[in-house]
Formats: sequence, C-alpha cells, structure tokens
Amino acid sequence: MNSKIALIVAAVVVALVLVIGRQGPSVSQTALTPSPGVGATMVAPPVASVAPVPVPVAAPAAPYAPAAPAGGEQPLPNYVPRKLKVFEGHWQGMDGRLMTGELARKLNFPQGVQGVLLGEVTLNAAFSGLLGGDVIVRVDDTPVTDMESFQAASRLVANRNEARIAVLRKDDRPGPPVVRKLTVALRVEEGGLGFVQLEGAPMILAGDPRPHGYRGPCTECHPIGQGFELTPDPDLISLPPPAISREVATSGVSPHEVRGPCEACHVIK
Repeated sequence: MNSKIALIVAAVVVALVLVIGRQGPSVSQTALTPSPGVGATMVAPPVASVAPVPVPVAAPAAPYAPAAPAGGEQPLPNYVPRKLKVFEGHWQGMDGRLMTGELARKLNFPQGVQGVLLGEVTLNAAFSGLLGGDVIVRVDDTPVTDMESFQAASRLVANRNEARIAVLRKDDRPGPPVVRKLTVALRVEEGGLGFVQLEGAPMILAGDPRPHGYRGPCTECHPIGQGFELTPDPDLISLPPPAISREVATSGVSPHEVRGPCEACHVIK
C-alpha cells in the first residue's frame, strides 16, 4: 500500500516538473511584489514620444500686394516714363481735357474745334456760368488750343481776381451741330485766380485691356504698375448699416425708403 502511494507521489512530482519546464523560467517573487506605497493598479508600458515635424506655413500676403508671376519670377518694378502727355487740368473748379477729333466725333462737335473740353465744373467755375461740355478757347486775350497753352494763359491772370473766359457751347438740338461762342467772367473774392494744375493719365496694370481706341503706345500717357492710386477706391466701399433697437425695427418708421425687412441689413438689439 505504501509503495502505491509512493509511486503516485513520484508521478505527480514528475508531472509538475514537466509542466514548469514548458512554461519557461519562473518569475522572481521580487518582480511580482509591488513596492511599498504603490497600488496594485496595472500601469501601461511607456510609449516612445514622437518629435513634432515642422510644417512650412506661407506668410500672409500684404494687402493689395502685386501677385508674383507664375514660375516664381519676381514682379516687375513700376515703369514711369520721364515724359508723359498731359491728360487733364484743374482750375477754380474746372475739370478739363484736350478737345480731340475723337471727342468731337463722339460729342457731335464740328471737326477742327480746338481748345479744352470741360468735363465737370464746380465752385467758382460753376458760379461763373460755365457748364460741362463747354470748350474753352480763350482766357482774356490769350488763345487756348491745348493743355499747355491753357496753363500758360492762366498764369497771366494768376494774381488777378477776375478773368474773361471765352467758350464754345453746343446746342443740343438734333441735326448738324450748332456751336455758339460766349464769354463768362471767372471771379474770386480774394487770393487771386491762381493757375491751371496739369495731370497725366492714371497708372495702369501691365497687360490691361485698352478701354478706348488706339492713341499710340500706352507709355506715352500712362505709367505701368501699381501704387500711384489709392486702392480700393473709398467711394466703392459700402459700410455695414448700424445696429438698431427692436423698438425701432417694429415701429415701421425708417429714415430711408422701404428696402425690405430691417433684419435683412441691420443687427436687431
């Protein structure tokens, strides 16, 4: 009986040895025992940190800066010719330009008319009786045939407070053009009349389409580039309408004509 028990015990021991051998080396008790003060919560192994990779970001473009040409080329510098044709002149509220054959055909003036065509009159020019569409042909006794002679004639009366301006005025009756010559008195209260300030044509962009008929190379009249004119034009900027109270919105009374519901344009407070 004792020999049977001894055989059973020996078999169990051999089985345990075989099982332990298959499971690999035993883990030390020290590695399984938590250190003092540390809970039994399992801790995930540390994850290797990844260094951030810098990503290039384009710098914001300056407002209204010229776009760089394709292919990484540098933009062209402004081209400003040394000698430009005079485009218009201003004097005591007159805004005038050279009367040309092209303008005569467009405005139904007789061909061969020479002088300075007034596109707009304000201030003292308007008070004197001048009108838009008048063609200045003389200042006092000095003939005016182009912009330079207009400025020269104005210099002769710059220190005076009155000058006679002779103009051609076209009737608006249908049929062949009928032009009358009349004279008005240009007056200022003090300080003298001064003289005509001449200006050139505005700067244009390279490659701009021509908005008028052919008048020779663009660079005879225009600088090419950007920066000589304020952009955007403030007159083309619409400011948002102000916020209004709910009482004003529901009153049905507005300071302007009906343009739709108030909330379409205004913030209602």
